[in-house]
Amino acid sequence: MAIIKEDYLLPLGRQLFIPKEGAVTSKDDLIIETEGDYILIDRPDCVIVKNDDCCRSIKMTIKTKE
Repeated sequence: MAIIKEDYLLPLGRQLFIPKEGAVTSKDDLIIETEGDYILIDRPDCVIVKNDDCCRSIKMTIKTKE
């Protein structure tokens, strides 16, 4: 299990782009620990994590499953 981002603050309405390389081949390869709402979008070249919380930034840690 590798940590991609630790204690990362994702601002309201923003997105984080994670390139599909190495252990990340789809959104199913990610473990996201957060207390806020988010949306995962699987694109051909990357996985997008979007802050879907209504009124605040969210802090998250993103890891790979393997």
